[in-house]
Amino acid sequence: MLWPDEPLQRALVKQLPKAVAERIRFAKPDALMTQRFDAVIYHGDSDQLRELCEQVAARDGAIVSVQGFARGETNLLLERLYHERSLSINTAAAGGNASLMTIG
Repeated sequence: MLWPDEPLQRALVKQLPKAVAERIRFAKPDALMTQRFDAVIYHGDSDQLRELCEQVAARDGAIVSVQGFARGETNLLLERLYHERSLSINTAAAGGNASLMTIG
């Protein structure tokens, strides 16, 4: 996880279990958009959320999901944080399913 390097976030990380805290990286707020990330969770005002969405959309690369919540809201959509990958094997390039059969 990537968090802004600010006093509030530094204090919060100290309250987390060690296994969770070890997975958090910090970046200076003005450098956050230059870091690699796949999703954003934001708690705060809608005006600031709109500005954040514009900054995220202006980045190069893949589309990044932004979840916006009111301050203190805890109903996070954790399923949106899964990083899905798929693998496809093109058997047609090797002669289709017949290439998997042995004739004997």
